[in-house]
Amino acid sequence: MINSKKQELKQLLMAQATLVEKMVSMAIGGLYTTGASFVDEVMIFEKRVNQIEIELESKCTSIIALHQPEAKDLRQILMIYKINNDLERLGDQAVNIAESAAQLIGNPVIVELPELVTMKDATLAMLKESLDAFAKEDVSAARKVCNDDSIVDDLNRSIYKHLVKLMKAQPQQIDLYLHILRIAKNLERIGDLSTNIAENTIYLAIGRSIKHHSEDE
Repeated sequence: MINSKKQELKQLLMAQATLVEKMVSMAIGGLYTTGASFVDEVMIFEKRVNQIEIELESKCTSIIALHQPEAKDLRQILMIYKINNDLERLGDQAVNIAESAAQLIGNPVIVELPELVTMKDATLAMLKESLDAFAKEDVSAARKVCNDDSIVDDLNRSIYKHLVKLMKAQPQQIDLYLHILRIAKNLERIGDLSTNIAENTIYLAIGRSIKHHSEDE
């Protein structure tokens, strides 16, 4: 009984993860399109992600209350609960990116920051790898995601420094540069949330927390 309930939770979580991955990809892709229809699509997906979040929270709470799982069963349900919250927050980041991307469509300022493309690719890779690692309970892949977070952080700092220079040189473009800054910050946050998923995957698989380097203690 408990195994079938856990499988149901995992399937629902992976459906949510698929939606979130599409949201993030559409939002970032919006920077390089010629129309703003992607914003409406992202918003539609967000509603479904929010619905799944509520449904998953309810199911997790119900299973714990009715079946009183222990050991790995309990750990799996708690990690699904936590990853569910991270996915909902990832959806929020996608919405933020879509809103700012809509203000930049067709504007040449985007080509002034080629490192944004590198950051976009690195962040999308982290998100995909974290979700794949969770689906397979792959500890090695999850550790790679955690290590890759520093790459996205470095790119975020590089973009910030570049934008400061551009704002000083072209103050009339500050509004547009602030949207790029917002996008970079949200990409950095997606990297952080992907890392959360990876860390929770490791705990799920081996029952050991690596948050705050606690694994080394």
